[in-house]
Amino acid sequence: MSVFSARVLTISILAAACGMTACSKPAPSASAQRASYYWSAARETYANGDYAKTADHLEHLLDAPNQYTALAVPWYLVLTSGMANGYMELADQYAAGAHVNKAKAAAFRTKAADYRTIASQWAMRFAQNSEKLKDIPLGPLPIAFPLPKGGAAQPPQLKQIAGGMELSPEDAEAAEVLTVQQAVLMAVCRGVGAPQNLAKAEEILAGDRAEVSRATFGNAVADALEAESALYARNRMDEPQKLAALRSRAEIARKEAARVGSARIIATVTPQNP
Repeated sequence: MSVFSARVLTISILAAACGMTACSKPAPSASAQRASYYWSAARETYANGDYAKTADHLEHLLDAPNQYTALAVPWYLVLTSGMANGYMELADQYAAGAHVNKAKAAAFRTKAADYRTIASQWAMRFAQNSEKLKDIPLGPLPIAFPLPKGGAAQPPQLKQIAGGMELSPEDAEAAEVLTVQQAVLMAVCRGVGAPQNLAKAEEILAGDRAEVSRATFGNAVADALEAESALYARNRMDEPQKLAALRSRAEIARKEAARVGSARIIATVTPQNP
């Protein structure tokens, strides 16, 4: 065999070996692929304004540690707390309308009860996962999502409802969508340390690596838990055990917010806005 042929044969063998071993990247594990799927799905549904599905997708990322855990926890908590708050607001406005429109009081009370049931479902999901803050390393929390849809002002339909006006099905649906959007938006603002300040929140969330201090975010979670515990007061759902549970979780969140350390999160993915 000639020297040239020997060199060609050697190069071919090395190339083949490289392709089969070290030169090829290992395929992502099944769990990593699953996490990536839910992360992508959450980004898509959030951009479309489907917050219920976004929360469902994010919840899958809270089950076990993965490359998105530190990014999914803050997002999930502001989303579910906002959803709970939005439905609480709808319920309160319908309850107020029942006092004004005596002829339609029963229908208004039914709507209030229905919305409180939905609010409770979101409040429980929020409270049950609020302790996930402990799964995020000490240091600033990464925020990997932009401001959601909606405006800072309450939807005008809420004033009509509280005034006893019976809305058309289309207007009632719009009231629900807009109220939940506004509540989620305000929850995000509080979470990043810019309550009621849309411009400041947008500035904080600008760029690909937004972050907020653990104290700021943790205390916002605690405040939300305390506020939403009112859903279970005697004049609303009258469930003292759940009221006490949310207040207990609020205390835990405040303790978690007070933890300090120099550790910083090094995300395994580069968070990009949906």
